[in-house]
Amino acid sequence: MRQLSLKPAPVHRETLPSFVSRMAAMNRVDLRNFCVDMGFSMKKLLNLDPEALHVIAEIAALDDHALAALVSWTGEKSGDVRMIFRDEKFVSRALKNPTVRGCPACLRDDANANPSRPLEAMAIRGDWQLREVSVCVRHQHALIPLWRRQTPTERFDISARLSEILEDLLKGNLEQGRSSPSAYDLWLDQRLESGRDDTWLAGQTLYAATTFCRLLGSELLRLPEYRDVHVAARLRAAQKIGFEVATGGRDAIDNALDKLAALAPLAGDLPYKAFGALFKDLARAHLNEDAFHDFRRILWERIILIWPVAADQEILGRTLPYRRLHSLTSAAKETGVGEPLLDQFLIEAGAYDKADGRPAARKTFDALQHASLLAEIPTLVGSDEIRNAMGATKTQFRSLVEGEVLHPRTKIPTTKSPWRLQDGIDLMRELNALVIGVVEDQDQWELVQQANARTGLGVGRIVHAIRYGRLRVARWNGLDGYRSLCVSKVEIDQFAVESGAQTEARSKLPTEVVSTAAAFGRSVGMRDGQAFQRLVQAGHTPASHETISRNGTKRFYVTEDDIAAFHQRFLTQKTLAAEYNGFWRTLVAQLQAGGVEPFTSDGETFGHLFLRADVERFFEKPVADCKSLGWANKSFPNE
Repeated sequence: MRQLSLKPAPVHRETLPSFVSRMAAMNRVDLRNFCVDMGFSMKKLLNLDPEALHVIAEIAALDDHALAALVSWTGEKSGDVRMIFRDEKFVSRALKNPTVRGCPACLRDDANANPSRPLEAMAIRGDWQLREVSVCVRHQHALIPLWRRQTPTERFDISARLSEILEDLLKGNLEQGRSSPSAYDLWLDQRLESGRDDTWLAGQTLYAATTFCRLLGSELLRLPEYRDVHVAARLRAAQKIGFEVATGGRDAIDNALDKLAALAPLAGDLPYKAFGALFKDLARAHLNEDAFHDFRRILWERIILIWPVAADQEILGRTLPYRRLHSLTSAAKETGVGEPLLDQFLIEAGAYDKADGRPAARKTFDALQHASLLAEIPTLVGSDEIRNAMGATKTQFRSLVEGEVLHPRTKIPTTKSPWRLQDGIDLMRELNALVIGVVEDQDQWELVQQANARTGLGVGRIVHAIRYGRLRVARWNGLDGYRSLCVSKVEIDQFAVESGAQTEARSKLPTEVVSTAAAFGRSVGMRDGQAFQRLVQAGHTPASHETISRNGTKRFYVTEDDIAAFHQRFLTQKTLAAEYNGFWRTLVAQLQAGGVEPFTSDGETFGHLFLRADVERFFEKPVADCKSLGWANKSFPNE
């Protein structure tokens, strides 16, 4: 087909329907009939049919570059609900709308360039189609609705529609006040023009970036500082604010999300309320769109840092492999412990402050750090249960507590179950292992409680002497449990005599002594078989000592330097959990699965004790100064 003698030159950013409509006007025919005359339907024009494009290029003498530019600013169909616009993929509804918008100042300038035939000069620009474009940067004029038509063939009959508003356009009746473009407007205009983007959003698709800026900004308008924004200006304000935050990167976005979360402080305020349309759109309309992956992840990661999301709870298409946060409410449901009592346990453990005024459902804490506590609380028992398991009377049990042989798991005065049953069982297992036999000679042996009453030594000192071999322990014939344990009268009397000298000997110890080795060992979780004392005696960690009997029995003490030296070399199950912020059983399982075995020496084991260097190599955590960790300054109960 030969060229037409009357043909326009494309205007920068012009759409193909606009260009063909102007060509039809030059040739004194309406757009529909012009298309028919040229051998294609108007529908094929709007669908960018290849044959129609070929004809248009020939009759208008368009080279490949000029035709590609018209198509690029028009937008090509890509699948059922997508379009390619300026080499970026958008959903169709972001570009196609029954309402056609434009800049009346641009159209008036076009008309003034050819005042005798303005319809041949006025061009519709492609950027006006994009719903995220709000202003003409060139004229600093907001885009306004020009016409609305449901049927595409009527909507894109450009010359016909412009003729209907021509008089108002030429008189400037449609023009409004000017306003300076925001940084968002300039950024969007530049990216559409050249694809250039020097901001944090450069790695995001234009569709996702503009949508996120608008959604985030719309929610931020709920903050007190934006309450005075006029309703008519809210779209541009939202785009401006959202862009300012988004271009600040991850930290700025996180900070903005925290502000929105603070607007929803009530117990039942879930993420969808805190983040409104931003959450709704990312959770529904854009849930399965790869373009929004980074934005979904940012919001999801903020949610799991604020709300107590369970491991199997799906949010924004993602689930947690394990729970990171608990609330008082979720922890109470999981443990079966009432909120008032559990609240006291958690305050005592430092999970949150006593003055924390958040409602129970929003009073959150680190679930991993306090997993062992939550697992333990339901297992705690009352004094009757633990003493019955030990075979002790009420008086005997009270003496063990007063002598600091047994310690309650919690000091909460209102709880009726403060005891670890295992502590009582472990104590009896330890003492039973030292029993030399069954006795019934009242002249040579007496029950521990009787020895305490007669000598005034205190049950704590007597049990300690048994543990260290200073006193032999036997079982009284016909009795069992703790109530059956008895000591030699001769040995207890001798021990009482020597106890006066022990106080003097103790004064010769280093003045910086912090604790007995036994108490320190228990404080770091080495409770089995005098593990810490055995570690000291084998020379693997330093300690001070005193001789407490003529046969050379020693009692070991630790100083701050001794404690620091221990922590510099070793990690126990308890310190492992504290330093790596996790449940010790999980961490130990990970270590052993990775080939990191507990420390041994000449076949002797010390429980869940690991060399720090091995652990840090496995977890890729650098060696720390143990004094800086605070271990060396910890106080321990006296033995």
